[in-house]
Amino acid sequence: MPVIVEEVPRSRTAALSVNFKVGCRDEDQDLCGTAHFLEHIMFKGTHKRNARQFSELVEGAGGEMNAYTTKESTSFHVFSLDETFDVMKGLMADMMTAPLIDEEHVELERGVVLQEISMLEDDPEDYSRVLLDRTIWEGHPMANTETGRPEWVKELKARDLRRFFEDHYRPPNMYIVASGHVSAEDVVSWTEGTFDQLPPATRSLKRVPPEPKACTKVFPREGDQAYVELGFPGYPGDHPDRQALLVACIILGGGTSSRLYQTVREDQGLVYHIGTFPQSYTDCGIVDTFFSASIGKLDRVMRTLAKELAAFKDQGPTEEEVRRAKRWVKGMLVRKLEGTDSRLYWLGEEYATCGKVADAEASIREFEAVRREDVARAMNDVFQRKRMCAVLLAPEKAGEATARRMQSLDF
Repeated sequence: MPVIVEEVPRSRTAALSVNFKVGCRDEDQDLCGTAHFLEHIMFKGTHKRNARQFSELVEGAGGEMNAYTTKESTSFHVFSLDETFDVMKGLMADMMTAPLIDEEHVELERGVVLQEISMLEDDPEDYSRVLLDRTIWEGHPMANTETGRPEWVKELKARDLRRFFEDHYRPPNMYIVASGHVSAEDVVSWTEGTFDQLPPATRSLKRVPPEPKACTKVFPREGDQAYVELGFPGYPGDHPDRQALLVACIILGGGTSSRLYQTVREDQGLVYHIGTFPQSYTDCGIVDTFFSASIGKLDRVMRTLAKELAAFKDQGPTEEEVRRAKRWVKGMLVRKLEGTDSRLYWLGEEYATCGKVADAEASIREFEAVRREDVARAMNDVFQRKRMCAVLLAPEKAGEATARRMQSLDF
C-alpha cells in the first residue's frame, strides 16, 4: 500500500488522508451515485461510535474531518493540531475498517444527497459542466456525475453500499497521504497496524479509455440567459505536453489578462466571466471553455471566440505571454502549498492522476522548461473544431437557432 508522507517540522498542524482509486466512473450503470452516497454514509457511525461522538472527538481535538468523491477517486481526510494527531488517526482507522452502513442511516441520508443533487442542478454554471461531461463522454462511465442522478439515488440500499465498499475500498485500491508536523515512520507504522490485515478488494478495476463525442446539444431552460460549455478532448495525467497545455489554456482564458477575457469581456462587454481550464484523468482529459451571456449576444461571443482561437493557432503565443503564464502557474502552485491541507490535497490528487509522488520544485522546473513552440503544438493539437463538443443550457428555441449557426464556425 503506497504511503506518501511530507514532513514539515515547523508546522503546528497535521493532515492525513485515506484514499481509494475508485470513483463514479467505476460504478455499475444502474447504481450511479454509489461512491458519493457511500462517502456520506461513512460519516454516520461505526460499530464503536455514532456520528455525534465522531463530531465531538474531532472538534475536541481542534480538528476537521471531511471527504470528497471524484470520477476516479474517493478521499477521506482529517486535519488537526499536531498534538492531537493520534486522536485523528484513531478515528480514521475506526471509520475505514468498521463502518456501520445500515439501512436506517441510508434512509436518513438519502434526502440530504437528493438535496445536494438538486442544488447542483439549480446552479446553471456547475450544471452546465455536468451536462458537458454527459455529452462528450456519452455511453461511457466517464459521463457519470459524481453525485449521481435522483432516479438512481432513490433506489440505492444499504446492501448496495456495503457491497461497493467490500468490492473496492480495500487494498490494492488504497493509498495513504500525510503532511505537516508528522513522522513518516509513525504514519507507516500506523498504516501497517491498521490496514495490512484487511482482505483484498473483491473486484478489480477495469477501466477503458472513453471515445469523446463531437457534437452540439441544447438543454432547455427558462429565461434569456445562456450558459455555454465548449469541450475538447485533452491530455491524460502522464502526457508529456500536459504542462504546455496548461500554459496554453492560461494564455487563452486563464485569468483577467487572458486573450478571451480581454476581448470578450473587457473590449466588448459581452460576458461577465469567461475562462478555459484543462482537467486530466488517468487515461483521458478534457479542456473546457465556459461563459454565460444573454441569448441576444451569444452569436457575437461565439464569433469572437472562434476568431481568437484561429489567431492563437495560426500565430502562436508571444514570448511575453508564455513568460507571464509560467510565472502565474508558479505563483498559484507556491501559494497553494502554503497550507497543510492544500499540500495534502495536491499530493493525493497528483498520485491519483499521474501515479507518482508530486514534488513542488520538480513541477516548477517542468513548467519553466515549457517553450513557445511547445505551447503552440499543444494548442493546435487540442483545439480542433472537428473535435469540439458544445453544450448550451439555454432557452430552447433561441438556443437551437444559435446551435445551427455555430456549425459554420471554423478555427
